[in-house]
Amino acid sequence: MFNKRIKGHSVAPSKRPDMVSEDELWEFLESAPDENEGVIYIHVPFCDNICSFCSMNRTKLEDELDEYTKFLLSEIEKYSATNYLKSKKIGSVYFGGGTPTILKERHLEQVINALKGSFNILPECEFSLESTLHNLNISKLRLLNELGVNRYSIGVQTFSAAGRKLLNRTHSSDGAVKHLRDLREKFSGMLCVDIIYNYPNESIDEVVRDAKLVRELGIDSASFYSLQFLDGSVLSKTISEDYYDVEVDKSLHHAFLDEILSQGDYEILEYTKVAKKGRDQYKYIRLSHAGADVLPLGKGAGGRLGEFGIYNMSQKMKVMGRMTARQMEFDRFVNLFQYPQISLERVFEFVSQTCANELMDLFKKCEESGYLKIEKDSLNFTKDGVFWGNSIANAVMEISKKEFL
Repeated sequence: MFNKRIKGHSVAPSKRPDMVSEDELWEFLESAPDENEGVIYIHVPFCDNICSFCSMNRTKLEDELDEYTKFLLSEIEKYSATNYLKSKKIGSVYFGGGTPTILKERHLEQVINALKGSFNILPECEFSLESTLHNLNISKLRLLNELGVNRYSIGVQTFSAAGRKLLNRTHSSDGAVKHLRDLREKFSGMLCVDIIYNYPNESIDEVVRDAKLVRELGIDSASFYSLQFLDGSVLSKTISEDYYDVEVDKSLHHAFLDEILSQGDYEILEYTKVAKKGRDQYKYIRLSHAGADVLPLGKGAGGRLGEFGIYNMSQKMKVMGRMTARQMEFDRFVNLFQYPQISLERVFEFVSQTCANELMDLFKKCEESGYLKIEKDSLNFTKDGVFWGNSIANAVMEISKKEFL
């Protein structure tokens, strides 16, 4: 049904927004928000080891942490003083990167205490940090636990010795297992990992072992992605993508899912994420998908406050645009298509009857191809449908974009 598998998450296309000045943003932030729910995203664009597959906004560390911490503290002070942010109830704080845990303990303590002292952080807030294994030692874990951090997303990528070498991971396979086991014993919160599959020459045995270890180590959730050759990454410059075969990709994807789901204690949370039942709530993504404001702090951070889309190009430069109400609805509509069960009633709330009919034709074709089942007014994705999920989402966008743009 599809000529090419789309691996990455779908992002709603948009017309070029009306650019606005920083003065206009600060004037808006003196108003009261329409909704109180909010998220804070903090970007830490530093690494002490550059992963071969990565193209994110990051630089190798060169003794810049003190200066960057001061910058984050000044941003926290500025935003928290506005009426808009004073009214927000923060349900998720997410440190991404880069490698946020590259910050020293004193830096983390200053920034997290400033966040907690400046914003209305809900008691049940999901407080999450991305990390590599070697940057999250037991001393730092204890401090962060005391500061209220309750979730980690750790870039393991694979436990295979060959895969770890290719992806430029620092621990050995055995070392990675041991470190994760130590973290699990000492941390009762959400311990989550990223897994990459379908790197060159990966075997079924290797991907099955990854899934087994995720389960045996008591990991709360795993984001699992087929390797992407992103522009600017080391791999994109050194390895040809000619090895790629969609059937091999699918067999590795299915082998991972079959193993991780085999005991009935994990479930598919979204197309590229499995989670232990009753554990990881993935609030950062769930809240942002539902349209909650995301306050972006730090170089490389992007978010939205009200109708203002914001991207921090550098510590001194922000790019901002005013989004239309319909564009924001399009974002929420597209975000529905990241999950294995989708309410048709919810889908059709966004579009006209004509568009709804076109979408139903697409869904019926997907059903005929074995990608989903249409039952009880919902779309229930099969394993094949999860594999092709982002391609289905892209097809949905192509049909529906005329409704929004």
